[in-house]
Amino acid sequence: MQRQHVIQLEDVIELLKESALRLKNSMPGGNYRDLQPLANIVGDAHIVAFGEATRGNHEFFMLKHRCLEFLVREQGFTLLAIEDGLCEVECVNHYVLTGEGDPKELLNGLLSWTWKTQEMLDVIEWMREYNKQRGEKPALQLLGLDMQSCTLAMINVLNYIGYVDADAVSEITDLYQAFGEYTDDLELYSNETIQVKQTCWSQLQRVHDLLVERRATYEKSSSHEAFAYALQCAQIVLQAEEMYSRHDFSLRSRSMAENVAWHLAQYEYEARICIWTHNGHAAAASANAQPRTLGSYLNEMYGNDLVSFCLLLGSGTFNAEDRSQPGKIITPAVGLAPQQSYEALFGAVGLPRLLIDLQGLPDVPYQWIQNPHCYRLIGAAYTPQLEKQCWATVCLPDVFDAVMHVQEGTPSRLLNAIQPAVEAPRQLTAKNLKGPRNLRFEAGLAFWQWKTPQGYTCEIETTFAYRGHVCAYLQSTATLTAETSWLGQMLPSDLYRQRRIRLSANVKARNVTGYAGLWMHIGNADGHLSVDDMSARPIVGTRDWARYEIVLDVSAISSYIQFGLALSGSGQVWIDDVQLETVSTEVPLTGNIVARDN
Repeated sequence: MQRQHVIQLEDVIELLKESALRLKNSMPGGNYRDLQPLANIVGDAHIVAFGEATRGNHEFFMLKHRCLEFLVREQGFTLLAIEDGLCEVECVNHYVLTGEGDPKELLNGLLSWTWKTQEMLDVIEWMREYNKQRGEKPALQLLGLDMQSCTLAMINVLNYIGYVDADAVSEITDLYQAFGEYTDDLELYSNETIQVKQTCWSQLQRVHDLLVERRATYEKSSSHEAFAYALQCAQIVLQAEEMYSRHDFSLRSRSMAENVAWHLAQYEYEARICIWTHNGHAAAASANAQPRTLGSYLNEMYGNDLVSFCLLLGSGTFNAEDRSQPGKIITPAVGLAPQQSYEALFGAVGLPRLLIDLQGLPDVPYQWIQNPHCYRLIGAAYTPQLEKQCWATVCLPDVFDAVMHVQEGTPSRLLNAIQPAVEAPRQLTAKNLKGPRNLRFEAGLAFWQWKTPQGYTCEIETTFAYRGHVCAYLQSTATLTAETSWLGQMLPSDLYRQRRIRLSANVKARNVTGYAGLWMHIGNADGHLSVDDMSARPIVGTRDWARYEIVLDVSAISSYIQFGLALSGSGQVWIDDVQLETVSTEVPLTGNIVARDN
């Protein structure tokens, strides 16, 4: 019997050598002739999910990038969704759409280290370049699916409320306060009493309900798109609360599927979306299979409109977070594939990269593949000593439509040593914000963003307010002037183009040894067009409240206006009663036009 089984397996391998499709190249760009079979596998499906056996593999990134280019250029896909925070990824998407910001810094604002790679940066830059040259075609967008963190989602809701209904900011802030105490470590929330959880849930649900009740008014004050995004941010908070309240991480799969549905709904289900996730999430099992996966929910919701690809690795190395030392990245080698595993079978075909349509195989290979076999499942964290636990048994054609196998893998190229996610700037992108808001700080620091290097702080207070009850300040105990802290807002220049504008504010200083002053930058994706940072007339020493101003022209080719307060060196500086207004051309300019090379 054993000899008969070996011969049968050899027959399967020989038949796969004839039916497997060789992927000649893993490098993005070039022609896509070897990827043409993807068109038949994908068909008319609107959702294509790419899983992967490990999270930190260079070859997987390259292969998915190349498939993305093909699906965009040949199949009309316009959305790429990744397994990271919905709100955090939106910050990167703003760069993809506008070119504004530093993509490397924005990547560092994502929640998972797995996306902070040169390969992902290359994907983002390719998407940006495509958008610059797309003509009348729809723009590519980068989207997030996850909801394991909700800090930025809460900030986004508060920012939106501050824009459309400043009087309601205090009400929403109070409703978010109780749950907000846990957002730095939501695992603690799982251990709270049922009374605490019921209170938090009812308050979070009230925020969502208030938005729905005020939809008509809020949409008139902003836009349909801005309201929809704010409402979804409120939903992200509810999703996180439910998962951690019940300590049931299978709810994450359901929530991510709901977020896919929300993204598609914004385009009335006409857009086509590509999803990058893990094989464990991409597997489109039936609704009866447990635990439920993202693919399982999507399969239930969309049926044949979903196509799932499984990416497998035969040998080589990869990046992973050391499960025994969180925060430490290791580069282990994958273990030897068991003889009866899918990896062993596909590796025996002998191709560096192959594609197999699991739904279109000859009978003999299909019969073997249809039987349960093990395949590798390694997440973002890994313990080499427990490698045997990283295998799962599955009937591959039951949960995937196609498989891609890479014979030899190498680690992804990390941009930096692993770091905690950087809190995304507290700002609204162009689609949310039409003009400056909260200029007297009555809504705290809503709508403002800030940079505070080590030794600097940015806060609000009521003791020294110039007008009203609140003002903001920057403070430093630093004596070096190489680092500068700032507080500011950024908004699209649409309302001000080809006009002269004046930024003015009341400023108070105490013991400033370096430099303090208002600043304003006007520019576009290529850089600043005109600037004034009061460097020629700095605020130094100790000064009581006084009015300062900056006057600049807004170029016709500008896309943004940035303004605020800066402090370098030691001391403290307060700001209140900020105003941004258009003025006559008779009002003299205070800043300079930035010279550009022709």
